[in-house]
Amino acid sequence: MTDNQRRIVTGHDSEGRAVFVADGPTPNVWEAPDGGPVYELWQHAGVPDNSGDFVDPILGHHSFPPPPRGSVLRIVDFAPRSPDDVVHMHRTASLDYCYIIEGSIVAVLDDDEVTMSAGDVLIQRGTNHGWRNESGAACKVLFVLIDAEPLV
Repeated sequence: MTDNQRRIVTGHDSEGRAVFVADGPTPNVWEAPDGGPVYELWQHAGVPDNSGDFVDPILGHHSFPPPPRGSVLRIVDFAPRSPDDVVHMHRTASLDYCYIIEGSIVAVLDDDEVTMSAGDVLIQRGTNHGWRNESGAACKVLFVLIDAEPLV
């Protein structure tokens, strides 16, 4: 895996003043099925809790979908792959905002695909999809996944 992603988190001290409660590499990094590290940055279930007690919500687990009524913020480094490699197709009951930070990648749907480059945004609405990086260089993508009603 490549260098870890720095993550800074704010909170409150016992007197209600704003403080930094975490500053360092994100403590939850895992390998994506299509290769490359996934940096879990934040997650919450239900209404976010901005209370004074800081318990890191991303320690000890990883999964594609966000928790029920919650969200996930992550960065994925997609390694270059051969155009002939099998794409890991998947669907989650979530609304996903996908922002290409650097590089380019192919967003693959059931019967269509589009090449995205740095600065492009994809709003992924619970569709079956996958990613293929055939650019020859790494591609860094920021994802925000928000729990949504599943397809009926």
